[in-house]
Amino acid sequence: MGIWPILRDDNGFALPGYGSELVTRRYSGVGINGQAISLGVDVKRVVVHVEGSTIQAKFKGTVPGSQEINWTSDGTTLPELTLVKEADSTIITVASSSGSINVSVMAWR
Repeated sequence: MGIWPILRDDNGFALPGYGSELVTRRYSGVGINGQAISLGVDVKRVVVHVEGSTIQAKFKGTVPGSQEINWTSDGTTLPELTLVKEADSTIITVASSSGSINVSVMAWR
């Protein structure tokens, strides 16, 4: 599957790194051995949020197969990653320093 075309503004100018659909995925119980983060679709921007304990909102993407994720007020969010990744390729690997963590991912395609 090829990567979807780049989104363009009303003047026809390309907006590289921007997507028009949102995919969400939640990884629970990520331990010290780590978890490769990959999505079933091509993506152009990714936000990774390590959940805390106080849920502020729940989100679900528009892409079929998206999972409901938790956004917490006491979690840690990585800076947005601007990249181009094909479907099912590893974006990043995350691991807990001890015990286990939950990780919520938002990505645009």
